[in-house]
Amino acid sequence: HVKVQAPNGAVRKYSLCNDPAERNRYVIAVKREEQGRGGSLSMHRDVKVGDRLPTSVPENAFPVVADARAYLFIAGGIGITPILSMIRSFGEQSTAAWKLVFLTRTPQSTAFGDVVRRIGEGRVVIHHDYGDPARSFDLWPLLEKPNSAHVYCCGPRPLMDAVRDMTGHWSAQN
Repeated sequence: HVKVQAPNGAVRKYSLCNDPAERNRYVIAVKREEQGRGGSLSMHRDVKVGDRLPTSVPENAFPVVADARAYLFIAGGIGITPILSMIRSFGEQSTAAWKLVFLTRTPQSTAFGDVVRRIGEGRVVIHHDYGDPARSFDLWPLLEKPNSAHVYCCGPRPLMDAVRDMTGHWSAQN
């Protein structure tokens, strides 16, 4: 994660989402929040190609356990950004089993959809609910029985709360 100062002076924290081996630039994704506090609006409205923004050094605010035998990643919307970096950190020759459930509203609003499909062939489920709660993805079958996988979730607060509640019977280490 890095802290970035928007042109309006707001400082916000963003997940780096480029390949960890790429050291010449930072790639972040900023979702435009019309009802937010102004940072994303300034980033969308005021930043031009080539602009340089005050940015902190990266800090790992969401570390992945390096020696786990399996991982279950659950991402909602723009919450894919830290998850994408974690998956990329495994490299192409990862021996750890991993699965990603990526929950979005529509195919058109799916950030990094093509990238996720390409690097996670056979390991990724992308589900679109089209804003209809009746079409939500049922995570319970994946979380009902604790196992050795380490579970990582990033997304809107209701998704994170639901995953926390559904994994209350899991080992805290996982």
